[in-house]
Amino acid sequence: MRPVSVTGMFEHAEEMKIDKEYRGEKGVQIITPFYTHIGPDGQPHAILVNRGWVPEDMKDLRKHYRTNVSGTIRGVLYRGDTGTKYEKPNSAELEAYSTVKPAECAMMMQLHNEEEASKMMLHIVDFEPDRRQLLPSVPSTEDLTQFKIAPERHQAYEFIWRSAAFAGILANTALWLYL
Repeated sequence: MRPVSVTGMFEHAEEMKIDKEYRGEKGVQIITPFYTHIGPDGQPHAILVNRGWVPEDMKDLRKHYRTNVSGTIRGVLYRGDTGTKYEKPNSAELEAYSTVKPAECAMMMQLHNEEEASKMMLHIVDFEPDRRQLLPSVPSTEDLTQFKIAPERHQAYEFIWRSAAFAGILANTALWLYL
C-alpha cells in the first residue's frame, strides 16, 4: 500500500451515495469525481474518489461540501469492492447502490474519460492521526494495516476447528474399529 497524492477539484453535483454499514451502523460512502486535468479531447478528466463514510441520518446534510473543493488529496488506489454472489446489484433507475464498482460509477457519472476512470479509484486515507476529519469518516493507516478480530468471532472459529478435529478423530476411530 503506497500513498498517492492527486491535485484537482471535486464536483459535488455528480457524487454518488453507496449504502454501506460501518462498525454496525447504517450509512453511505460518498463517491465523488475529482477532476485533475483537461484531456486531449478538450474535456475535463477525473478520477473517482471514495471520500469516506457518513451515518444514515446525516447523509443529506452535505457536511463534506465544507471541505476543500480544490487542492491536493492523499489516499490509496483500489479497485472498488470485491463482488460476491450474495450482493445486491446496483440499480441506476432506483438510485439504489450497494457496492462500490469504479466501472459502474464512471458510467453513472458520465465521465468523459470513462475507460480510464473505470479501472481504479482513490480512497482518501487519514495519514495524520492528530488532524482527523469527522465527516465523512475515512480510514487511518492503522485501520488499513492492522487486522482486528472480535473475541466472539475468534471463539466461533475455535469451536469450528475443534469440532472438525473431534469429528476427524471420531471418524478415524470408527474406521479402525470397523476394519
